[in-house]
Amino acid sequence: TLTLQRGTHHLFSEQAWSYLMGAEALAMLALRADSKIDARADIPSDSLKELWAQPSTPYPLDAGGWLSGEIEDLQGRFNLNMLAITMNQLEEGKGERSGEIRSREGSTNTGSPWTDTQKMFIRLLQALSKNSLSLDEALSLTEAVIDFIDPDSDRRSEGAEEGDYQYTAFPYLPANRALASVSELRAVQGMTLELYEALAPFVTVWPQENARLNILTAPLPVIRSLNGVNQLEPMEMIEAERLIKLREMGTISTVDDFLSDPAFKGKNLGDLNKLLVVQSSWFLLKTKVQLLERERGLVTVLNRTDGNSIPVFRSE
Repeated sequence: TLTLQRGTHHLFSEQAWSYLMGAEALAMLALRADSKIDARADIPSDSLKELWAQPSTPYPLDAGGWLSGEIEDLQGRFNLNMLAITMNQLEEGKGERSGEIRSREGSTNTGSPWTDTQKMFIRLLQALSKNSLSLDEALSLTEAVIDFIDPDSDRRSEGAEEGDYQYTAFPYLPANRALASVSELRAVQGMTLELYEALAPFVTVWPQENARLNILTAPLPVIRSLNGVNQLEPMEMIEAERLIKLREMGTISTVDDFLSDPAFKGKNLGDLNKLLVVQSSWFLLKTKVQLLERERGLVTVLNRTDGNSIPVFRSE
């Protein structure tokens, strides 16, 4: 009986993995096909109207069971590693993978203690529906996340450095480097499980350099994180919902279309346009297979460059 169980498990594992790899290959093919369409377009873009972005439909398998998969645009999410990057570093293309994160040394806006990306995160934390933080809570948690990522040991006023983590019931140290996974947020002082679960679908750590936000795929809370440089509160809900509706109608197709909307009228936008794009290169594939009443799933980060798509990270 034990030998039979082992054989069944091995058969399931090998067959399920083959199906998952097939789904991954199909996803890469879909993204490459989309690249060819973009190459013929006047304004290349990636939006939620495209084939790769459509909801998943379970595919029945000849061996019994089913296979499903869906692709998400990672550049429609807020990039956490941008919290410790200055605008000058962003323009120079310096990235976290090579260890080039720097601590904050001011902002792109004279007199402001926050960079544009840090303000986006502060607003995002206030735009999470029932799990939203107050402004003061968002400011404190943002400082804690920045301290967790940046390489120095200088504690921000509401942040947390080594001393705050070393003397807890279960001591550990802050990362002091670019985050490799969104799940590392769980280790940040002040982060609760409820807040993490509400925030995780809207943040990413990919790409690890030259990150830009795709306004054509960003969900409502992320759209609300965009506002004038003098506003730490998120965009009004009714304005963000209207922008998404205009996006669905095709009225907004470029960054200029987006920023010229009345929602931004009279606001100082600073360097916001440099953080936004309408085309993406980084995608998340979630696949799941069910065979022999067992399930196996795979998450793949795909990078599309020069019309070719490659997997750069896999996790079961």
